[in-house]
Amino acid sequence: MDIVRTGTKRLKDYREIIPLIEYEKIAKLGEELKGLKVLHINATAFGGGVAEILHTLVPLMNDVGLSAEWRVIAGSQEFFELTKRMHNALQGKEDDLSENDINLFRSITKKNSDIDFGEYDVVVIHDPQPVALPEFVDKKNAKLVWRCHIDTSTPNKKFISFIDSFMKHYDAGIFTLKRYAGQLSVERLYEIPPSIDPLSDKNRELGEEEFKRAIAKLKIDPDKPVITQVSRFDPWKDPKGVVDTYRRLKKDYPDLQLLLIGSMATDDPEGWEVYEDLLRYVGMDYDIKVLTNLNGIGNIEVNAAQRISEVVLQKSLREGFALTVSEALWKNTPVIGGNVGGIPLQIVHGENGYLVNSVGEAIEYTGTLLKDPALRERMGNKGKEIVREKFLITRHLKDYLVLFRDLVR
Repeated sequence: MDIVRTGTKRLKDYREIIPLIEYEKIAKLGEELKGLKVLHINATAFGGGVAEILHTLVPLMNDVGLSAEWRVIAGSQEFFELTKRMHNALQGKEDDLSENDINLFRSITKKNSDIDFGEYDVVVIHDPQPVALPEFVDKKNAKLVWRCHIDTSTPNKKFISFIDSFMKHYDAGIFTLKRYAGQLSVERLYEIPPSIDPLSDKNRELGEEEFKRAIAKLKIDPDKPVITQVSRFDPWKDPKGVVDTYRRLKKDYPDLQLLLIGSMATDDPEGWEVYEDLLRYVGMDYDIKVLTNLNGIGNIEVNAAQRISEVVLQKSLREGFALTVSEALWKNTPVIGGNVGGIPLQIVHGENGYLVNSVGEAIEYTGTLLKDPALRERMGNKGKEIVREKFLITRHLKDYLVLFRDLVR
């Protein structure tokens, strides 16, 4: 199991962004937990919201006084194809879990069991890929936490039963919303929504020249209107529905451009299939740009795209949280989001964007925003304040520190 090397983060750098009282609470909790040994385990160091969060959360934990480490499991292509199926099934997709699937899952887990949990006070295991590790690794005196970033409230019964068989090893479970846990037999439930790092390259203010360079890499005309969706290439994100929304609006706004930006993660082989299918669906419309991290589109380009867009869409059909909503709102851009998962936590309908249940509604509300710059500005400003209050990494850090204090007392 490989260790992930992270950069350095300092809590003091966030002091001007968050209220002083919050800053002081975090510092006090860090002092109480000084020296606590924490291990995070997940499936990938890059691609997707979990890895993004850990690249900030782990160094901040170290900065406030903990001894935090992050490791990733190794797996075969076949294993990650299975865990992507598992991800979809836990959100309700029809599928069958075979004996071969179970044997593969246990085999890969066993190969990753070369770790001593006894070296840590708390071990946080993220999502289904490493969930079975406690079957093969003695927990000793460590407290084990399963952090599930998926809404498992309406799951495929075979898959959820399999996952539930491992819950007896865990002292606590973290979900974006407690109701996401459904019927899982988790001993103690904690509700901790994800967060964004306002100082990361994806979210910080951009200088004029780097903004211009980023726009040039996106290959759009900055003088013409843009709508954008940033997400993995995943059928639950409904990228074709976004294209359909754009095509209808194009009739009223002939200069409209669409950016579809996605990242290819090592634990998501299905992404390539969705990407290739999407390119066929887009066809020869040169006002649609389908871009990925593999052709040079990184965090700064995503940042610029979310800033220059009149509207950002996150038209998900199923969703855990959708950090891209908070990312766009932080940049004063209103968001049209699917009325699912954690998106309604971030969007107050009619205040900082709109919640939609269909392509028709996406067309209606995106059109409303495109024709009204003053409304876009009001909603964008409101959105930034909601994110500042609820969805920054500092709040996330505080929630984890409170959980750790509860577990080790």
